[in-house]
Amino acid sequence: MFTDPGYKGCPFQRATAEVPEDSRINRLAETHRAWVRALFTDLATQSGYADPEGLARQLHLLYDGAQQSARMDHEPSAATTARAAAAVLLDAAAPAPD
Repeated sequence: MFTDPGYKGCPFQRATAEVPEDSRINRLAETHRAWVRALFTDLATQSGYADPEGLARQLHLLYDGAQQSARMDHEPSAATTARAAAAVLLDAAAPAPD
């Protein structure tokens, strides 16, 4: 999606930019972000990493940064760059003890 010339960034990020903290929009965005984090955590757990929550936080930051770069910098290679960084993180992450 980042390479689409019409990509406007994360709709949740855009929607929450100017609404009150206790708004329904913020709650929906928080639910979505929790789902993304849980997905990364589940994948890291299933892949046998020692600290799946920590790895998920790192991957989530890459995901967020790639979205922002694709939107703000009009950088279609942001996803490819983030993927390369994720590969480094995955290679460096410790496996769970047997």
